Amino acid sequence: MAKVQFRILLKNPKLIILNYKRENYLTASNYILPTFFLIGERKCGTSSLYRYLIHHPNILPCALKEPNFFGKGADYVATHIADYWALFPEKESNQARSFVWPELNEAGILYEQEVIIPRIANQNYITGEASANTFFEVEPTLVKKYFPNIKLILLFRNPIDRAFSHHRMYQRFQAEGRVLKNRVHTFEEDISAEMAVVQAGGQGEFISPSIYPPQLQKWVATFGPLAIRLYFAEDLKIPAKATLILKDICDFLNIPTYNYGDYLQQQFNKAPAASFSSQFRKELQAFFEPYNQELFAYIKEERIMGIFLEKKERWRKS
Repeated sequence: MAKVQFRILLKNPKLIILNYKRENYLTASNYILPTFFLIGERKCGTSSLYRYLIHHPNILPCALKEPNFFGKGADYVATHIADYWALFPEKESNQARSFVWPELNEAGILYEQEVIIPRIANQNYITGEASANTFFEVEPTLVKKYFPNIKLILLFRNPIDRAFSHHRMYQRFQAEGRVLKNRVHTFEEDISAEMAVVQAGGQGEFISPSIYPPQLQKWVATFGPLAIRLYFAEDLKIPAKATLILKDICDFLNIPTYNYGDYLQQQFNKAPAASFSSQFRKELQAFFEPYNQELFAYIKEERIMGIFLEKKERWRKS
């Protein structure tokens, strides 16, 4: 069970210092390399699911929840792979694992938790990470090159709600003074502009990651459907369904089923409630509907595995 300590967040949350030494870089055989990647999508509950996973007594965390290593490109990956190995637990160590977890409070203010995972001697462990940008931003073939047998876990969410949450995150970044590629305006302004771009064949910062079929097809083509498990964020929020999802993941990862008890009632990195106009939601519903139907047809055709994938009416009423 994870022990959580609280600290004040650094002004720049990217300033996270990794606790490892270069002289400890030996070979991949010195580390417990990842069995699974939680690859996305962003704003779909990946923070909560990763915290649930590392609460399991047979799973140790990466030093960073989201190292975003493969998102840095093939050249960087090739020259820094030892740095990546060193983010994972050493095989011969029995020391507890700790890492810094950026968390949102109910007011939407970011702070830090230090999460400490005890390690038991002679216990069998696996590990994994949760770079949620991987699904949309990383070429699957790059991951396949280094981890051909990795198990991939995916979370999808109502694409409208996902885009809205993604946009709110960037509004927060802008308010914090971070440098962004483009200035963020209101949700309706930015998303209306992006819809036009996507309809003209381009990509949008917030809309395109909510169009799931193209990327899912690439990951399935590269790894095959048996290497992937897909779940929905709406189900993960319901403890009874979350229990079944975690049981399915345990089976997928070949680890014992674990009784999480009340732990699955917790949600992590949950932003304060917000909304936008019902009329604009209807416009977005019409925009996303063809992509959603393509997604569910593809899931059925390729026999993508997971829990609660058969709900045909999902997302039709927002």
